[in-house]
Amino acid sequence: MSISLRTNIVHHANMKEEALVQFKLLLPAALKKRLETHATLNRRSLSQEIVVALEEKYPAAELDAMSDPAARLLFWLAKRIRRRNPKPGTPRDKQAALYERIAGDISERMKDIGE
Repeated sequence: MSISLRTNIVHHANMKEEALVQFKLLLPAALKKRLETHATLNRRSLSQEIVVALEEKYPAAELDAMSDPAARLLFWLAKRIRRRNPKPGTPRDKQAALYERIAGDISERMKDIGE
């Protein structure tokens, strides 16, 4: 049986950015062990620990890069929410992602207007 037949992934044409996506990830055993240790210390699941590590490594657009006051405010609000480390998929996490997405849209549209 192939992996694709055993995997239950739903694909949507207009999948929301904050939707959780399941995929297979291969890690070196030593790295997985370190992640599990940190996840236990932080009282998180392995998936949550990986998401937090990736969010820290690849943060959303920086607040300082925003010139529009509305976009800056939304990013500031999202940053405050994320400081409390909401669990992925919770309403607070979704709210922060929504604020970041709207702020990014505002910023991009303001760039288009300025050109």
